[in-house]
Amino acid sequence: MNAVKKLAIVLSLGALAASAFAVTSEKAYVASYEGRTDMPVPVKVVAPDLLATPGAEVVVEFVVNKAGVPEAIEVASSNDEELASAAVEAVAQWRFTPVMKDGDTVSTKVKLPVRASEPALRSERFAAVF
Repeated sequence: MNAVKKLAIVLSLGALAASAFAVTSEKAYVASYEGRTDMPVPVKVVAPDLLATPGAEVVVEFVVNKAGVPEAIEVASSNDEELASAAVEAVAQWRFTPVMKDGDTVSTKVKLPVRASEPALRSERFAAVF
């Protein structure tokens, strides 16, 4: 079984530090955005459940509506159709605190890079909006 390399999905925005406590990467990512007001803040993150080839990349674009729900989810670019499909399904389950502007919630466009990586990085997996 050790000879079999399984791949994990890495959703990353950049260098985000993992929590020192025993929390999932998704929870650590959500916690890292607490207090932000300049972008939709994720409150529920779901990673794609897929084994993918190293180097597989997808960019998903979507709008976080005024209720904090992703809509108009589209694949902007991809070199892996299965990863693209899994990423779209995962993003549809995300939930956000929407951006506030002048006291009102506003819809916001988001781009999400999704990259496949080795399982050793699974503990560093983060989902991100930018």
